[in-house]
Amino acid sequence: MATHARLLRRLAVLAVLLFITLPSTGLALTQVSGFGSNPGNLLMYKYVPAGLPSGAPLVVALHGCTQQASAYDAETGWEMLADRWKFALLLPEQQSGNNSSRCFNWFEPGDISRGQGEALSIKQMIDRMKTDHGSAAERVYVTGLSAGAAMTAVMLATYPEVFAGGAILAGVPYRCGTGLTAAFSCMSPGSDESPASWGNKVRAASSHGGPWPIVSIWHGDADYTVRPANQTELMEQWTNVHGIDQVADVQESVAGYPHRIYQDGSGVARVETWTIPGMGHGTPVDPGTGDRQCGTAGAYILDVNICSSWYIGRFFGLDNSDAIAPTVSLSQPLAGASVSGNVTLAADASDNVGVTLVEFLVDDLLVGSDSQAPWQASWNASAASNGAHRIRARAVDAAGNVGSSAEISVSVSGGVSDTTPPSVDLVYPANGATVGGTLTLAAVASDNTAVASVEFLVDGVSLGQGSMAAQSGPWTLDWNTTALAPGAHALSVRALDPSGNLGTDDDTTVIVSQNLPQLSERYSDADGNGDHYDQAGWSGDFVADPDNATAGAGPSLSAYGYASSGSGCQVGWKTRYLQRSVTLGSNPQLRYSRKLDLKANINTSTVARFRVLIGSTIVDEQSVTYGSYVDSTWQARGPIDLSSWAGQSVTLRFESAAYANVCLEAWAKARIDDIEIANASAPSDQTPPSVALTSPTAGVTLTGVVSLQATASDDTGVVKVEFYVDGSLLGVDQQAPYTWSWDTSAVAAGAHELSAKAYDAAGNVGSAAVVPVTIDGGGGGGGGSLSLSSQAADDGYVKATASGGSPAVGTLEAYYGLALGRGSDSKYNRALLSFDTSAIPAGATITAARLRLTHRGGSGDPWSGGNSLVVDVRSGCFGACTTETGDYAATATASAVATVPAFSSGEQPSSDFNATGLTAINPNGQTQLRLRFAQTQGSTAYLWVGSGMQAVLEVEYVVP
Repeated sequence: MATHARLLRRLAVLAVLLFITLPSTGLALTQVSGFGSNPGNLLMYKYVPAGLPSGAPLVVALHGCTQQASAYDAETGWEMLADRWKFALLLPEQQSGNNSSRCFNWFEPGDISRGQGEALSIKQMIDRMKTDHGSAAERVYVTGLSAGAAMTAVMLATYPEVFAGGAILAGVPYRCGTGLTAAFSCMSPGSDESPASWGNKVRAASSHGGPWPIVSIWHGDADYTVRPANQTELMEQWTNVHGIDQVADVQESVAGYPHRIYQDGSGVARVETWTIPGMGHGTPVDPGTGDRQCGTAGAYILDVNICSSWYIGRFFGLDNSDAIAPTVSLSQPLAGASVSGNVTLAADASDNVGVTLVEFLVDDLLVGSDSQAPWQASWNASAASNGAHRIRARAVDAAGNVGSSAEISVSVSGGVSDTTPPSVDLVYPANGATVGGTLTLAAVASDNTAVASVEFLVDGVSLGQGSMAAQSGPWTLDWNTTALAPGAHALSVRALDPSGNLGTDDDTTVIVSQNLPQLSERYSDADGNGDHYDQAGWSGDFVADPDNATAGAGPSLSAYGYASSGSGCQVGWKTRYLQRSVTLGSNPQLRYSRKLDLKANINTSTVARFRVLIGSTIVDEQSVTYGSYVDSTWQARGPIDLSSWAGQSVTLRFESAAYANVCLEAWAKARIDDIEIANASAPSDQTPPSVALTSPTAGVTLTGVVSLQATASDDTGVVKVEFYVDGSLLGVDQQAPYTWSWDTSAVAAGAHELSAKAYDAAGNVGSAAVVPVTIDGGGGGGGGSLSLSSQAADDGYVKATASGGSPAVGTLEAYYGLALGRGSDSKYNRALLSFDTSAIPAGATITAARLRLTHRGGSGDPWSGGNSLVVDVRSGCFGACTTETGDYAATATASAVATVPAFSSGEQPSSDFNATGLTAINPNGQTQLRLRFAQTQGSTAYLWVGSGMQAVLEVEYVVP
């Protein structure tokens, strides 16, 4: 694996999860190599105590950011407990080549899915321990701190059949979020979801039907790195997975600390929580020689007079209070039997303490269970396909020990005859794509029973059968195109199920050409090495992000650089970059796609910018000073002429940077994708498009809003048409018919010149003849319109009771948006939006205004029963311009000036503001809007709306 190229997907700034540097002290650890394909590129260390018996338990311990396995092992006390209680220790270790802060990548989709990345590497290490030391398959446990805790949740969710239990210390729920923004939001303030929503994320991670691992959850209530709210969300996730409620069955104080136990219907502890008052971010230890003492205090290894490892080990049953698994055997049906209809499944089970549950599985899927003897369940074989099926039983005792029966095979008749063909779709390359060299073909396939094989073909000739990259696909096959003649070729794929049904996809044509660009990067892992890059050679601190412009063969991503200055009073220039060297041809041109979010609206010294450089020369730039800029959609850039560096080896660098001189955040967030440097020796197309303005015609007099229309043509195709007035760009249309809506009130009355430009794919530009027009009564210097984005830093929401009591400022806007309506906590939410309306000209009369909102999620219908979402206006601010609890009921300058119709996706404008609303807009500074439902909802029903570019105040005015 090209580890230097993995840097894109590594979130180095998440070292705030646990930033410690500890010496390597655990000399007893042994490094192990050759434990499998190791797709996550992790290191494996183990500790095996002397005299370890066969069938002993195995504990997997996952360190935090910047830690080493040896230090984590020694300081947390696990090695000492392994000697005492005789279990094996497995300590995976992250490498700086995967993550520069040595964090496990708990936020990366490719590392937190079953059969992929770091999760699979850890699973392979466990399999090696079972082989080498006879570790008991039913007594494997996992624990970790911070980033290691988050990866513990990953392992429990993706491989639940592997683990009997897990312990999460200062962690976050599984699938709390992926990518930079979501990861930070998970840590602080946390993500508030329902128990069912959390539980569904675990259940979706594998096909496992239970039993589920027991879980111990530890958190300090003074943890400001990973907020304590995550402990509650974790409890809700795992109690829901176990099918139990979120009310503790046992509440006690142990060693002076609150301990809660959540039991199933048989009184077996399935989830427990430990809260450590006053403790910050770290692992609780209690150094000493006492029976319940262990660990060594250090940075983020905190001496709080309780050894978490000892109590976790006891919860796992490692203290040998009950380490004996039940025995279970199938008694009905008999092996080899022919069955049909409703089949009785029966088992005999016993245990040294007592069996609490017996489960029956057909083809590894749970079909029934029984919680008391005689152990029986019913299986509807008429719903199964005809033919052979595998049956086994497993028994669970009160300590969580699991025993499994031998597997038998039976033959089903009178079942389902499968005549349904699989569905299959070729997802890479795209139809019409130009390809060359060796690339990875990718297809997704599904079937009502199973997919047996997927075959790729070119021009009807088989290229071979694909293989599944993971449990859920896609199916992939490497294809060397160099043996084919240049030109168009038909690609197809067909999928076969076990019954011989065939599904096909044959609607893709590609152009084979070996004269490909020198550089083509779409972050789709086209080289198949798992690092998200199509080509090796990139370096820097941009990270992988799922928001992307173009899909590829693998997990389509973009590169994301988030430069932040001023946050936490860390002022000055802060920069993120991504770069690589490339050798240019004789006539190089750069194209790429970008999506920017630049915010520097604090004072006249704050700056946010994005640059593309060749060496030290800027070739493309977007910058704001005391302002903001947002690309709401992906923007295609280029062609950018690089002929000044023709024939040279240069460094191509993408850079986001922010500067703040005060303790308020300025940021530059940049996503880039579809980077291509065309390197032909000479442009193959040098003919510019032809373009003409067809409306309006020369010499006409215009007023109001006018539709500009143009025709354009080119021998290879027109990619866009730009419309201009007096040499200034009005707008761009990328598809025919080429039109633009022009509000003539924004320009002065009198003579003006209209023109247009058309561009083709080679970058050639054609210009239309100038069309003179006259504007009548338009600008005269006295009219126009503004679209003002809200000031996201001041936006927020406030929740309160139905009577307005106990108001509190909401904390989840960074993740979900602004809340409106009744939440699952039975509180009622109102949202605040702040606008700088000082751009309205002095003396102007506001003639119209409306608010345009963007939907970001929700639950139920908060408009039901005739409810209405209304807009209040405050000239200036309700209190301070930041969101405060008093904003919930503060007096507005004008109330209910407009309504927002019901909507469940996309954008929605409000009705036009009434006359009192228009006069309440402040042309000399700030204007705040408050959104609220006129009536309180009787049950949970709410929506989330966006801020910033997703909340726009549209104002129209005239000036005398």
